[in-house]
Parts: sequence; C-alpha cells; structure tokens
Amino acid sequence: MHLCPRLRKAIFDDLSIAKTNLHVCIKLFKSFVEKGLKNVVLCPGSRSAPLALAAGGLAESKDINLITSIDERSAAFFALGLSKASSNAVAVITTSGTAVAELLPAAVEADRSCIPLIFLTADRPKRLKDCGANQTVNQEIFLNPVCRFVGQTPTEGFHTISDEEIKNIVNKIWAEFNYYPGPIHLNIPFEEPLYPSLYEQKYAWEKVQNEEKKKFLEIKKIEDINNKDLPLNFKNIDLEKPGILILGPWRGHDDDINFYNEIVRKLQDLSGWPIFADPLSQVEVDQPGLIYNWEILLSTDFFKNLRNINILRLGPLSSSRKLEHWLSSIEGDQLLITEKDFRSLDPLKKSSQYNEGIKSWWLNYKCDKQNFIINNFTKLFLKKCLKLDNFAEEWLDNKLTLSGIITEPSLARWVPKLLSKDVNIMISASSPIRDFLTFGGKSALYHRCFSFRGASGIDGTLSMAMGLAYKYKNTFLITGDLALFHDTNGWLFSVTNNIHLKIILIDNGGGGIFNQFNDDELYKGDFEKLFIMPQNINIISMLEAYDVAFKQVSCLEDLDEAIQWSLNLSKSTVIRVKTFSCEDVKYRNNIVNEMAKHINLYVSSN
Repeated sequence: MHLCPRLRKAIFDDLSIAKTNLHVCIKLFKSFVEKGLKNVVLCPGSRSAPLALAAGGLAESKDINLITSIDERSAAFFALGLSKASSNAVAVITTSGTAVAELLPAAVEADRSCIPLIFLTADRPKRLKDCGANQTVNQEIFLNPVCRFVGQTPTEGFHTISDEEIKNIVNKIWAEFNYYPGPIHLNIPFEEPLYPSLYEQKYAWEKVQNEEKKKFLEIKKIEDINNKDLPLNFKNIDLEKPGILILGPWRGHDDDINFYNEIVRKLQDLSGWPIFADPLSQVEVDQPGLIYNWEILLSTDFFKNLRNINILRLGPLSSSRKLEHWLSSIEGDQLLITEKDFRSLDPLKKSSQYNEGIKSWWLNYKCDKQNFIINNFTKLFLKKCLKLDNFAEEWLDNKLTLSGIITEPSLARWVPKLLSKDVNIMISASSPIRDFLTFGGKSALYHRCFSFRGASGIDGTLSMAMGLAYKYKNTFLITGDLALFHDTNGWLFSVTNNIHLKIILIDNGGGGIFNQFNDDELYKGDFEKLFIMPQNINIISMLEAYDVAFKQVSCLEDLDEAIQWSLNLSKSTVIRVKTFSCEDVKYRNNIVNEMAKHINLYVSSN
C-alpha cells in the first residue's frame, strides 16, 4: 500500500523534525565518543536544545562527562584547561548569536598553543539568514581565522543530514586533531521545532540503541617512523660543535612526554651541551646538564660574550626577553624543532625549522652515535655553566630568604619550594610567569606547570585553572589581581562542579607589569589610570559570594602555614598577598645586577 507523505507521517510519526534533530545529535555524539571524546561543556540556549538533550542523555549513561557553564567565554577557557590537562579534545556547546563570538578569545589561545577544542554552535537554518530574523548573525565565519577546520552541516537543518555525512565530518575533525591539534568549529543549523515530546525523545533514544552499531573509523595508530628515507624538509645540526639545547613550552601530546624526555637525555649525553629549560617544558628535573638559573645568568659577561656556538631549540621561545636578545647575537647555526606546528615560531628569523617533531628528527639524525666523542671545549663549557648555575642557585637562596615582607621575586622563589612535588601550578601571564622563569630556579621544574604561552593573554585565567583543577585535584594558580578580576565568572565552576582550586593572589593594585616598562614620567596623562587601572573591589565579599575560603598573608614567614591551610580545606581557597609593584621593579633589577656582578667576579677569579 502506498501512503502519501502526510498520511505516512501521521501514521508512523517518523518525519518529526524535533525527533530527528535529537536522533542525529545522539549519533553525532556517539561518533565523537567512539573517537575518544570524553568531556563536554554545555552552555545554555534554546537553539542548541537538541545538542543539550543528546549530551545530557549520554552523560546519564556515563558515555561522556558533562560540565555546565552560563558564560560561553568562561566555558571555552575551562575547556581549554581541561583539554590541556587531559591531553584530549573537549567539546563546547553554545547557542546561536553573540554566544559564538564569546568563544574567540579561547580559540585564539587554543590555536597558538595547539590545544584541541571542538566548538559545536547551534544556528538558524538558511531560510532565516540575512533577513533580520532574531538572534541570527554570520556566526559561521566568526572563528575562521584561528580554527584548523570550520565545518557546516546542512544549511536547511541538521535533521536532513545523513549517517554518511556525520561519519565524514567526525572523521575529518579527528584527522585534523591527529595532524595538527587546535580548535575546530562545527556550525549546526537547526530547524524548528527544537524540543521533542517525551514520546519522541524515547523513540529517538530507542532508535539509536536498536540500530546496528557501526564503527565509522577506528583511531589510526601512528606507525613507527621509517628511518630509511629522510623527510623532505629534514634539517641537520652539528652536535659535535659546542652548543646549547633550549627547551621551550611543550606543545606535543602527553603520551609523547616520556619519549621526549628520553630523547633529551640522549641528546645531552651525545652532545654534552648545557640545557636551558622553560618551566613549561615538562623536562625531568634530574635531567643531566640542566642550567636551572639560565635566565638570570644571561645578564652576566660570560654569556653576553658567547657568540660562536650552535643552538638546538625544542618548541617555541620562552617569555624571556634576555633569551631573545641573546639568541639574536649568536653566530652559529640554530635549529628549531616543533611538534607539528607548521607556522614559523622564530621571531628572530635566525633558525632553520623542522616541524615533524623531536621523535622524527632524532630517528632520522645521521651520525655515528656509538663513536661520538665530546670535545674538550664542550666538556669545559658545560662544567663552567654548571658551576655558575650552582653559584647562582646558592646566591639566590641566600638573597631571597623566607623572611620579611613579601615581594614578587620572593614568591616566585619560594612557592615552588613550599609546594609538594605532586602539586600542579598554573602561572598567569605578565609578571608571574616572568618571575617564575627568572627566580624559580631548580624548584620550578619539580612541578608540572601551565600558563598561557600561546597568545599570552590574561583573559580566562581563572576558568582555565578551573579546567586544570577539574582534572588535577592538587592545582595551585598564581595570579595577579587584574587577571583574576577579569574572569570572575570562572568561580561558578567551583560552585557547581565541586572543584577545589587553590590560588595565591598577588594583589599589587592593578597591572603591575606595566611598571616594569615605565622608565620615565608621562608628558601628558595619568600613568596609573591609563595602564595600571586599579580596581576598588572588596575581595572578601566577592569570595564569600562564591563560598571561597580566604586568608591574608603579610609576611613570608606565614606563607608555608597558609599553603598548608589551603591544601587541608576541601574547597577553593585564596591566599592574598599584598605587594608593591613599583618597589618590586627596583628590587628585581637590583637582584639581577648584583648577582651579575658577583658572578663576573667569580668568573674572573677562577
């Protein structure tokens, strides 16, 4: 018997758009789950209702872990932190309109830091575009400049998509992550009605359960690199000449960290080179050849006069201006190896760049590794660097003692010493990360450290730290006051998800970093108003609103006790320390200059 479409719909109720919307959303998420998706952050919205219902159902069956957020900007940064901590892509669901625009700041950082995120944004169908329909904008292009891939499901509505199209788009997204991790934007137009009835919801879920289970495409295991044929863009560097190995922030996959550290050990053992390591490099603290205080040693005559050596860089540059200035003066060969980041990462334009990762480079490096002999100059060079580093470590410990008023350099020196090695540390951009690099010394490498080193902004600092703390229970955030106030909605994650983030708040009355660049008075205008921008905020009242425990510390002798207090509480905490940025600028300079003089005397007398 042949039935007309309308009669068929009335009898079988199989053409309901609302029901089909939910059905295809369930299949979309199941396809992502098969690929390895575990975490989804959901923002409120009506147009995104089918995605929310599908995610909620899969969360109930423990197929995914679902976190909610009322602020899309904050949600995206939370997902950024969770993705970085778990080394696994995290999806963010938003409704249409300006909600999509709120994703851009985190997308920029994910792009520059090579962190995998999937933005699933609900949209109006084509019939409502460009005609003044409510909450309808050209959101499909908002994230284009920073995303690895921007996809669009059928513009007539997601209910018209086929199983094959879902399979292809999920495969495409996961292939992009494997090739070049970063943000992905999938824009999904939905036709109304958006909310299926109870019967339609039950039908959609049962239909998925009853359908034949298909595995679209298993995650392809990366094959061992063929060591016979060199990659076309392979770059060499002579490890027999004197040189330095510089380890920047780690941008690879967490699964590769052990292999990375194994190669670093072999490289150092083979070459005998000293190692300059960023706190974000993930290098092992007992790695031979490490120069823990390299950033401050670059101010000495010993390194200023060093020119004719080779440089091997793994990953992007640190935030050290001294390092950039020094590298620009090096006359030897420089090679930069990235973990499949195909953009130029050398602002100095001094390096050759190889993008296939340290594993590929090492397996293809051609030399007689068995009979490699380290020359005497290199041995003496390393020995001298280690002696200077040991001198600097002891000198800084004696200079920055755990007593007296709190300064930002003393915090950078002592916080990593006082925290147990199992505590992860997120360091906000601007002053804290630079102080950690300069004054943290050996202790900084005892911890797994995180920071914004892609775009180096302060937007989303608290939310990203919440994402890290969601994965790693023992997480400390070291942040300035403006970075924290910029992202107060991040506290909502602590309230709704039982996250216990520990924070050391450096309250220096605003953007203290700018005092480091202000060498003279302004001819016109007020420097504090234009740059520092202090905020008259009652911190205690703000924290009470979010049920965050608070402690004020006024001297370094009380810092250890405050840290233990924080760790012992099963809730988020803030330890507030008051510092004075203008005085700290002078203090930083005095420490560096004084130590440089002592080391120069030490070198001349030895």
